[in-house]
Amino acid sequence: MKLLVSLFIIAVITALVYLCISKPKNHQKTQKHASYNWKALTASGVVAFLLLGFVANTMYKDASGPDMQCTTAHTAAPRPPASSDSAMDYFSEGNYDYDTGDCIKAIADYSESIKLNPNYPQIYNNRAYTLMRLRNYHAALLDLNKALALNPNYIQALMNRGDIHNYYYAVDRRSAIADYEKVIALRGTHGTSVCGHLFMALHNGWNIGTILDLPRIVFSACH
Repeated sequence: MKLLVSLFIIAVITALVYLCISKPKNHQKTQKHASYNWKALTASGVVAFLLLGFVANTMYKDASGPDMQCTTAHTAAPRPPASSDSAMDYFSEGNYDYDTGDCIKAIADYSESIKLNPNYPQIYNNRAYTLMRLRNYHAALLDLNKALALNPNYIQALMNRGDIHNYYYAVDRRSAIADYEKVIALRGTHGTSVCGHLFMALHNGWNIGTILDLPRIVFSACH
């Protein structure tokens, strides 16, 4: 969703720059045939390029920089059960430990939960997401494949697996596209950033085709 909003804002700013520069002066006569205002096009193109570069640089820093979720202590509520006796107790404990920033302990809790109930897809997905935050993408993929074997229509697991193949590890954008398109088919666009991620996968990341095709993703619906 953040990516889609960023692309929309870039499109709006670029359009405003073009309109402001190409606005005719009061003393100018109306031309019989409309023509491109190359000065406005050049200026708006430069603005779009700079803004896209800023977004791309921000995404790169987010992907390559330290993950603050797993390196900083956080406060979380509610607290987990006082004792862990069941798979769900360990699952709740893992969620709590993740929320407080103790990702290593969260993985250990999810692993204990899986031992007690190996058929609960949410445990695999949450452990996979925690592994993703620690950049252990190989292990995360194994968990996501297991979660989707148990529930092929699990939207969050599809998104997570698509993101790994799209951005981080074992890059296979055909697989990422298949996962994103299934999310859309399952009407999973609400609450996810699937439209923007699919757009990037279809264009193999940031390139000239991505920039030229911005209007289509910004002004057309993704359903």
